[in-house]
Amino acid sequence: MQETVADTKYISNSTQTFTSELQYGGKKQLTTSDDYLTGAKHQSSTYFVSLPVDRTNADGSKIRIHFRYAKNLDFKRSLVTVYVNDSALGSKRLTAARANNDELTVSLPKGKALGHSFTIRVAFDLEMSGAAQSDNAQTPWALIKADSEATIKSKPAAALLFTNYPYLFLKNATFNHIAVVRPRTLTSDDFQTLTNIFNLIGTYAQSNTGNIQFYTHQPSKTVLKNSNVIAFGTPAQNAFIRSLNSKLYFKYNRHFTGFLSNEKLSIEKTYGQNIGTAQLLRSPYNQRAGLLVVTAAKSSDVYRASTQINFQRNIAQYQGDAIVVDHDNNHYNYRFKKHKTVNDGVNAKTVIQKNSKLVIYLGIALLIVVIILLAGFLIMRKSGLLERKGQHHE
Repeated sequence: MQETVADTKYISNSTQTFTSELQYGGKKQLTTSDDYLTGAKHQSSTYFVSLPVDRTNADGSKIRIHFRYAKNLDFKRSLVTVYVNDSALGSKRLTAARANNDELTVSLPKGKALGHSFTIRVAFDLEMSGAAQSDNAQTPWALIKADSEATIKSKPAAALLFTNYPYLFLKNATFNHIAVVRPRTLTSDDFQTLTNIFNLIGTYAQSNTGNIQFYTHQPSKTVLKNSNVIAFGTPAQNAFIRSLNSKLYFKYNRHFTGFLSNEKLSIEKTYGQNIGTAQLLRSPYNQRAGLLVVTAAKSSDVYRASTQINFQRNIAQYQGDAIVVDHDNNHYNYRFKKHKTVNDGVNAKTVIQKNSKLVIYLGIALLIVVIILLAGFLIMRKSGLLERKGQHHE
């Protein structure tokens, strides 16, 4: 639609709608035009950086700021500072010699995951000398050049939590083999639930080259093994959800009329019949895939749960893997997974990497002990102490 000036475009089965796959290039231009800041004291400009939702920042990322500023500053007190999510990364004192062409490059902290979106703030402290402060014509200024950029190295997001949702359901900004298991007959609440589920996923999808299939019955084992699965509806509407009950964090009673208490929440019988849940699980069919289940005993409560995952501003409230919403619009966040990554193999690898230095130090210490013992043995043997001990025993 960005390529046509027509008011309406009709899409038929014969219309070609192919688009190329999108790849993250690694560099983000902070601003498309020079940003001009004026006024004494503290002045700043903030930029929003967004990675593909299925990726997070990796070590080695840098931010380069190219800027200019006035020459009538008190350069003993004027400086520029770069922040990420309001945490200072580095500062530089301003100088008269570099006023027309200055730059600052800072590195993002190692080992700190910022997720797929974060803010960069460039702040100037423009201090004036005593004489200049009384001259209104010499108002201080700073200019952030349009070629300022963030070089953000990235890696696949690993945490299967709502902080990364809809990670796994998207890859390279398109649908990542999604299988949707829906009720056979959709109520008005179900249509709204489906809209909410795909509203946020669609926000991040920039290409139509992905794959998504809808099912009104339980998909085959092959489909489940090779898909990221979304299931929604009540147990009465959706037999697939009934089959998943033992895997859910919030399980239904044996009659599927309400939720049971668990280690996170004590649920009164009537209360359990009137709450909605959104549960983000590791797929029982593929440890590297995700399973989202939006369910409740009533369709209206399924819809109520879906209202928490429809916009980024709503999902940003949750850091766990299960959401509960009741009729009073109280919503609760719970974390059930001990390991947040999509497969335990990744966890084991992460543990080894985190403790690699300790393993190396222990290995070096053990080698030193062996060398000392061997050296002692050779010294004793050379000096004849071992032979004398043997003669003494005879």
